[in-house]
Amino acid sequence: MATESEVMVREGNLPPTAFQTGRLWLHAARADHAPGLFADYTGDLEASRFLPRGPHRSQAQTLAVIDAWGADRWTSNDRFAWSIIDRESDRPIGLFLLLMQGDGAEIHYGLGRGFWGQGLATEAGKAVMFWVTGQSHLSTIRTTCAATHGASCRVLEKIGLVRDAFLPGALLMKPRGERLDGWSYLWRRTD
Repeated sequence: MATESEVMVREGNLPPTAFQTGRLWLHAARADHAPGLFADYTGDLEASRFLPRGPHRSQAQTLAVIDAWGADRWTSNDRFAWSIIDRESDRPIGLFLLLMQGDGAEIHYGLGRGFWGQGLATEAGKAVMFWVTGQSHLSTIRTTCAATHGASCRVLEKIGLVRDAFLPGALLMKPRGERLDGWSYLWRRTD
C-alpha cells in the first residue's frame, strides 16, 4: 500500500498525478503510454472481455481516453486516468480510472493478460484507495463488476469495497450485445 511519502503530487481535492507502490507506478496517463496500453490491454479481446466497451479497435481510441482523462486535462476535469506502469520494465500494463461526481466516485481498472494473477490490480487499487480514504473529500466509491469475474470481485474486496447488491443484467457488453449480471460494490466513509 502506498504511504504518504509515496503520493507524489496533490492539488486541493484533485487526486495525485502519480503513486508509487512496491512494484508499480501509477502515472496520469500520457500520449506516449498509448502504444503499450493498446498492445497489451485496451486492444486485447481477452483482456477486455468484462468491459462493456469491449476492446479498442485502434490505438487512436486509447489515445482519445488519455487525451480526455489523462495528464493534460488533470486540473480541468473530474475524470482521471492513471496508466499502471510496471516499475521493473517501465512498461504501461493497464489503466485505473476514477470518475468523480460531487462527493462520490466510480472506479474501473484493468491489466494486460500477461500481468494477471500477480496481485498488481490490488496493489494499484490500494494506492488509489489510500488517497481516497486519507486525503480526499470523497464519501463514496462505487463500481459494478461482472458477477462471473471472480478475480475482479476479489480485488474490489481486497481494496476495501463491500459487495452491495446483485444486479441482474446490469452490464451491457456492447461488442457482443449480451447482458451480464453484476455485483454492485461500495465503499462509504464512516468517519
